[in-house]
Amino acid sequence: MSSDANAPRDTVLALVDDETSPPTVLSLSDVHGYYESFASALSLPADHPEFAPLVERDADGDLHWAGGRNGREYVLVANGDLVDRGGDSERVVETVRRLRGEAPDGHVRYHCGNHEQFVLAGGVGSPGWYCDRVDDATRRSFFDAVADGDLAVAYDGYAYTYSHAGAVEGVDPASANDVFQAVAASVADVVGTDADAYRTFERAFDDEWVTRAGGAHPKGRDAGPLWLGWEHLPADAPNQVVGHTPHERVTRKGNVVCEDVTRKNVGGAGGEAMTVETPDGLRVLERAGDGSARLRDV
Repeated sequence: MSSDANAPRDTVLALVDDETSPPTVLSLSDVHGYYESFASALSLPADHPEFAPLVERDADGDLHWAGGRNGREYVLVANGDLVDRGGDSERVVETVRRLRGEAPDGHVRYHCGNHEQFVLAGGVGSPGWYCDRVDDATRRSFFDAVADGDLAVAYDGYAYTYSHAGAVEGVDPASANDVFQAVAASVADVVGTDADAYRTFERAFDDEWVTRAGGAHPKGRDAGPLWLGWEHLPADAPNQVVGHTPHERVTRKGNVVCEDVTRKNVGGAGGEAMTVETPDGLRVLERAGDGSARLRDV
C-alpha cells in the first residue's frame, strides 16, 4: 500500500504542474472479475495509432505500467466494481495494485463501487462471488487501501468528475473521499471479531450519503455515489463519468456518460472500452469486432 506521501490527489489539475504536458485521463469501470476483458481494455491505447501504450505485458502475461511516452502521459481511473461475477477478481485487483505501485504518484486511481463495498462488509450471500470468498486478511487489505487513499470514491478530471454511480447534484471528490475514509475507519477493527456481521457494516455505511444505498431500492433516487441508478441521473446533472448500469457501448445522457460495458460484451467479439478525457474534451476508445481499436465521440 502507498504511504501518505504517495496518497492520490483528488483532481487531475493537481498533477499538471508536475507534468511536461497535461496527462490524458483514461477510465473504465465494472470489470467484475473478467480479466481478459479488463486486459483488452487496458491494451486499447497500444492498439490505436494516436496513442502510446498504457500498459505492457511481461513474459508471464502480467500487465505493467507503461504510462505513455514518458511514464506520466496518462491517469488511469478504475471506476469501481472490479470484482464479483467473473472468475478472476483476484487477478484484476492484483493488477490494479501493481499498476498503482509502478506508476508515478497520482496516476492510478481505484474507486470503490458497490461490489467493493460488499467486500468491506463481508459479502452478500452470493456463492462464488469474490466478496463472499475472501478471507479476513484480504478484507483488511481493502480497509487498509481506503485508509491509505488507494481505494477512494471520486476524482475530478478536466471537465468531468469520476465516481462509480454519480449524483444528481454532482460529487465533490475531496469531501467524498474524506467521508469514505472516516466511515471505513469506524468499522475497520470489526473484521474478524465477534461483532463481524453484515448489519454492522450496513448501518455504518447508511449513516453517510457517500456510502448509502437507497431506501426503497438500493439503486433508488436517494442512493449515494456508489449506488445511484443511471435512470435517476438527469441529463442536466453536472458533468460526470459513471458506471454501475450495463450498456452495450459507452453512452451519453446530456452531461453524464456511462462506461459500464463489460458485462454486455463478455463472450462476444469486441466491445471493451475506455473513456478518454483531455483538456479538449471526452472521447471513447473501444474494441471493434475485428480486434482493432477505434476512437469515437460520445
